[in-house]
Amino acid sequence: MSVLVQWIHVTAAVIGVGAMAFLLVILLPSVGFLTAEQHDRLLRLVMRRFGWVNWSVILLLLTSGLYRIRSRYWEAPWASTWKWLTVKIVLALFVFAISLLLTLPLKIFDRFRARRQMWLSIAFGLALAVILISAYLRG
Repeated sequence: MSVLVQWIHVTAAVIGVGAMAFLLVILLPSVGFLTAEQHDRLLRLVMRRFGWVNWSVILLLLTSGLYRIRSRYWEAPWASTWKWLTVKIVLALFVFAISLLLTLPLKIFDRFRARRQMWLSIAFGLALAVILISAYLRG
């Protein structure tokens, strides 16, 4: 069971971070060549689909992450491992929050979405930091 949960966790992270990388590095720079109407329509459609992927990834990461904490770290003494795990969790929660704010179709977040590329860059950088901490914890 532990290997399956780890596979789910890693696969969800790869899909989520890969989707962010695609948006940031490929899609957003490419839409500048479209008319304003085409630009808005394409981003609305892509972000709606990305939202479902993103929400699914977050749900999988939360459930598999909690399982992994319980099975791997719960009995461990408070030491460097728990400190890094706490940093990893906090950074991941920031990534989740930014991702949700970018994809929730509520008018209140329009100002946030107007700076989509900046917020996506921040989320991507934080996600890379989470991966780095994960690699450290596994080593």
